[in-house]
Amino acid sequence: MGEDGVFKKVIFDARCLILDTRPKTIMRKNKKRHPIRDTRHPNIIAIVGPSASGKTSLANTLAKKLGKNHTAIISQDQYYKDWSHLPFKKRGKINFDSPGSFDFRMITAMLRRLQRWEVVEVPQYSYKLHKRLKIKKRMLPKRYIIVEGLLVLHKKSIRDLFNLKIYVDVDKATSLARRITRDLKSRGETIESVCKRYFEDVLPMQEKYVEPQKKWANFVLNGSNADYRKILDRLAQILKRR
Repeated sequence: MGEDGVFKKVIFDARCLILDTRPKTIMRKNKKRHPIRDTRHPNIIAIVGPSASGKTSLANTLAKKLGKNHTAIISQDQYYKDWSHLPFKKRGKINFDSPGSFDFRMITAMLRRLQRWEVVEVPQYSYKLHKRLKIKKRMLPKRYIIVEGLLVLHKKSIRDLFNLKIYVDVDKATSLARRITRDLKSRGETIESVCKRYFEDVLPMQEKYVEPQKKWANFVLNGSNADYRKILDRLAQILKRR
């Protein structure tokens, strides 16, 4: 199948999924419900893939094309379990790439509330302190909700909520190089600590849990280049027509 054929298949699959959302009246008497009347469920989009594959960049690009005023972006990293009861050194040894480090129940419940156009409070996580902070960020429901993270499709309970699933792939050398640059700059790590965590935690979990999520994705994008932007243009057009 040529490039054009693959492209048409991707758009066809995306169109079918988007149109599968059924209208529903969502306005009820609830002080926490967003005051805008809408009879449509939001489109919830998953962006998943290995560490430093470009998930956040893709999420921001898609949000810009859909309209930032109509789009909310949620990072799965904010839903790490609360490890504040542990000493700092023990928190630093946690395998944050393991499914057991995420609070899937909390993020699933929050997405279901956003589906009902309810206002939610998103927990905030500190990478430097390795713990959940006491502050929360208020989030209004939007027409488009993008959820990006390592293991967004791991659990069926959350996987079933998505209208569209995107897997962002990247080669391991690029992933490690990006992690070193990012973690030294914004997460208080050293080259030694980044490499140690990558080979002991990140890579084994990627091969065991992250990569198998490809089978649930509607399409796979190469995070090493920007060619996917053309596909996002078409995808955004389809979403906007819904």
